[in-house]
Amino acid sequence: MKTYKAMDILTFSKQLEGRMKERLNEFSADQDEILKAGHVLTFIREIIAELKQFCYSYKFTDESEEIKFFKEIKPVFLSQFFFYKKVFALRLFDSFKDGKTRQANYYKILQQLERFVQKNLEFYEYCMTNTTYLDKHYFTRNRQNHKSIDRDEKFSTGYDAKLAKILANELLKKHILELLKKSQADRSTDTSITLTWTGSKTDLIELIYALHSADVFNNGTANIKAIASAFEEVFNISLGDYYRTFQDMRIRKRSQTPFLDTLKERFISRLYTE
Repeated sequence: MKTYKAMDILTFSKQLEGRMKERLNEFSADQDEILKAGHVLTFIREIIAELKQFCYSYKFTDESEEIKFFKEIKPVFLSQFFFYKKVFALRLFDSFKDGKTRQANYYKILQQLERFVQKNLEFYEYCMTNTTYLDKHYFTRNRQNHKSIDRDEKFSTGYDAKLAKILANELLKKHILELLKKSQADRSTDTSITLTWTGSKTDLIELIYALHSADVFNNGTANIKAIASAFEEVFNISLGDYYRTFQDMRIRKRSQTPFLDTLKERFISRLYTE
């Protein structure tokens, strides 16, 4: 077990915080995010272990010092651990998925973060407004009505970990919003998704129903709604009530498939002109 020179816990924490910031700054922006998060997790886990060991042998000078530690010091370290643990899982998920799936997952996580806020709204508001009148209840270890067999009573008040999750969630929210902004910027510069349908909506609906009838998507299992939605996204168009348009095609007086007829004529012409 390490032995420490005589110093107060706030000074010791500041030293650990300095080491943590220095280590985080060592990682370059272009470093692989999964490896970076893994290395950071290992380092912060060691830092927290040192802080825990110091706390075991330390006697707080008064209640205000204990409150400051469990409200302002420990949650900062723990929030970094929670944050990078989430980032590690997020980046690992991203490495196996395409852009659309990654973006859907980002929105899903944001919804989870919002539900956490709603579930803990009272405590969230207390912490974010820097309120103090319940500090003794939340951030000291002398509460007898919140004992837990799976929590270290010497190194936790219970609420310090919840505060750390709030701080981590705020970091995670900012991180995900940046990822969403980047993904949207990437999409705007991707020429493969800048195609816009400039023909008539009726022509496109005619084509969609023809393809659906030919069972060319998902071995014929894709429904017309899924196909229409995909075309709307790819070609940057809103088709409106395509079912009604399809019904109108049934009562056309001339050809019921003018667009398909034109496609066939022009394609055959091209075969003999190029």
